[in-house]
Amino acid sequence: MIHAFLSMFYGTLRRDAAGGKRTVVAGLVVAAAVLITMPAFAEPTSRPDDGEILAASETVLADRRLAAGYLRTGNLDLAALALERLKISLAGTPEAALAQHALAATDAGDVARAAARVEDLAVALANARRAAGRRVLADCVREASAVFHRLDTRRTTAPDLSAPAVREDIAEAAAEANTAFARCDAEAPAAVKKDPDFRRLIDRAKSSLGEVPDAALAGDAGLLHRYLIELRALEQLLLFRFG
Repeated sequence: MIHAFLSMFYGTLRRDAAGGKRTVVAGLVVAAAVLITMPAFAEPTSRPDDGEILAASETVLADRRLAAGYLRTGNLDLAALALERLKISLAGTPEAALAQHALAATDAGDVARAAARVEDLAVALANARRAAGRRVLADCVREASAVFHRLDTRRTTAPDLSAPAVREDIAEAAAEANTAFARCDAEAPAAVKKDPDFRRLIDRAKSSLGEVPDAALAGDAGLLHRYLIELRALEQLLLFRFG
């Protein structure tokens, strides 16, 4: 499914380039629909083991991603089911209250509030893992997303590529993001590392990040913008799928 989305996305970028346009492609709108059918959005088939750190449980992480994904696409019934499971899985932990608040907001039809609480839950789970000395791929992906933000500001505000300092800053930000995504590739469990969807996303992100400095140093604003649009879509897909 990611392959189909990326093929469509790149095709749109090529059409924009051929027409001389720098249209901001709404790839994330399509991505949200694609994500619902991805494996990460399949319902978990197992529950956390009693001795497992719940914040690091793939069952818990998968349900949180499910809830976030269904809220993004407005499927409140399925979001509520995922949140119900989270509330049960996290019973007795401080994070359970966030799942309950998100569920209440979902039941009330307040999607924005529910989505905010689900994101708060992601942060709380990450903090709990950090306190327990545990690290999972989601931590790396979320960190990489934060690092990428520096470069992404050049997508939302057109940079003055005539200024050498700006070109150098873009090249530096791209290198930092490339290092962050490469770290996630290195930290990914063997099964994820071999996953075709993960490979397409991470390899394409690293490849495009490697091209950004050349586009910036050449002063090619159109090419740079297209790379940044693509990278934003890839970063969001990685975050939705593995974060």
